[in-house]
Amino acid sequence: MKKNRWTAILMAVVLCFCLAFAGNGKLENVQAEESKTVTLYLTRHGKTMLNNTGRMQGWCDSPLTQDGAAVAEKLGQGLKKAGIFFDAAYSSDSGRAIETADLVLRNCGQEALTLKKEPMIREVCFGIYEGATPPEAYGAASKALGFSSVEDMMGAVFDGKISIYDAVTAMANTDETGSAETWGEAQQRVAEGIVKIAEEARLNGQKNVLVVSHGMAISAFLSAVNPEIVVGELGNASITKIVYDGKTFTVESVNDMSYVKDTE
Repeated sequence: MKKNRWTAILMAVVLCFCLAFAGNGKLENVQAEESKTVTLYLTRHGKTMLNNTGRMQGWCDSPLTQDGAAVAEKLGQGLKKAGIFFDAAYSSDSGRAIETADLVLRNCGQEALTLKKEPMIREVCFGIYEGATPPEAYGAASKALGFSSVEDMMGAVFDGKISIYDAVTAMANTDETGSAETWGEAQQRVAEGIVKIAEEARLNGQKNVLVVSHGMAISAFLSAVNPEIVVGELGNASITKIVYDGKTFTVESVNDMSYVKDTE
């Protein structure tokens, strides 16, 4: 039932964007022939300073580390080696995603391609817990879910007894400022953003699209497309490939690091 519900939501979002584009005429090239399919290369940004220090990083931001920049460069080189040419490129409006996208495009020989920033594909917002350590962020959530400690709760996540989605929602519900997003809220936002990108690309006749986003944001979209997909932590500069045909999204690969490894 959950899968059917999200399929219906995605279809409704697709329909809304189709009607919107048809009505406002805001296409890059109104003469372009529509693409039959669009392939999205969803990419997680490179590792950042806050990643290295083990801090919660949602809507707050920090620069890429030296290793984070290097892996983004390798991804660009690997994509070029594989002969993948992008017709469009998007990133979230977070600095780490923009920096990653710029490095990828520069190293795959497409630095002239305009990078579009899309706020709707930002990471999950952790509200008052932005910049906190996981024990600080999930302390109250673990108790709300009936666990004696954050370690016990995370153990239950790894054992499949609860999902990280439950933990994120419980954390959001303990944010007294109300600014943190539940998993469902973030999932809805990101899904709308990616549908918008995919539909715009399809109507503009664009076939391959680079989309640089964030770990939980990409996982949220994947679980909307297919709740049965089990997504672990996505690697920095990993590729998750999804094909869009104007009606449905098909997941072709998840957390693919081969483009980076092919340059090593």
